[in-house]
Amino acid sequence: MKNNVVTIIVKTLLNLGISPNTKGYHYLRDCILICVTSDSNLTVFSKDLYSKLAENYHTTECSVERAVRHAIKSGWYRHNTELAEVIFMNTLQSQNDIPTNSVFISTISEWIKINYSDLL
Repeated sequence: MKNNVVTIIVKTLLNLGISPNTKGYHYLRDCILICVTSDSNLTVFSKDLYSKLAENYHTTECSVERAVRHAIKSGWYRHNTELAEVIFMNTLQSQNDIPTNSVFISTISEWIKINYSDLL
C-alpha cells in the first residue's frame, strides 16, 4: 500500500514540475505521505510535519520549510497547467499565484485521498 501511495505522490510532483534533484523534493514527498497516510488532521505544519522531518533528516525545521518552499517555487513555473488546475481549482487567486507550503501540501494530500481512496 505505502509503495502505491509513494508512486502516486512522485508522479504528481513530477507532473507539477518538481524535480527529484531538488533537496526540498524529498521533504515535500515525505510531508505529503505523512498527511495522506495519517488519520489525524495535521494542520499545524511548522510544528508537526516540519519537526518530524527535521528529526528524520537531522536538520532544522527552518531548513525543511525553506527547502520545501524552494521546491514548490522552482517547480511552479514548469508545471503541467491542466493538472494544476484540476488539483488546485479555486485555492489560488490567479494563475501567477504560487501556493504556500501549507496550501500545496494540504491540497495535494486531499486530492490524493479523494482520487485514490481505494489504495489507502
